[in-house]
Amino acid sequence: MKLTSPDFKDGDPLPGKSVSKGLGGEDLSPVLQWSGVPAEAKSLALTCYDPDAPTGSGFWHWIIVNLPVSESGEISSATLPAIAKSTPNDAGTDNFTGAYPPSDDPAHRYIFTLHALSLEEIDPSGMTGAYVRFNIMRNQIDSASITGHFKNEG
Repeated sequence: MKLTSPDFKDGDPLPGKSVSKGLGGEDLSPVLQWSGVPAEAKSLALTCYDPDAPTGSGFWHWIIVNLPVSESGEISSATLPAIAKSTPNDAGTDNFTGAYPPSDDPAHRYIFTLHALSLEEIDPSGMTGAYVRFNIMRNQIDSASITGHFKNEG
């Protein structure tokens, strides 16, 4: 599988729209495009994780499950299909939460990962984000990632 974005290249800064509104951004994910999804995949999930957040366990910015399977596709937080389910992120919302690292931290990494799953559906009702991610990882048959970064110059 391969995951890319027309908004940034792997290892480059995130686009301004993907920064928190608190720092002048829009809390909108970049557009993400994929190809090479295995034929045996029954659903897709998408996550965004900041491993550099000073929490001891990083920070999950976005967790989406039940994306329809397609060998290739495109998605953003503004174009989620109705069947997809957003699950609570570490900010306590079901939406994409933009980059907002502390101003005295070095640049943080934001890892977007598309997961091809052996499950047709994950019902996130009543699940914590950690339990949803457990179900993603336990049923993952392939994955692809792209990483952007952001430094709060404030």
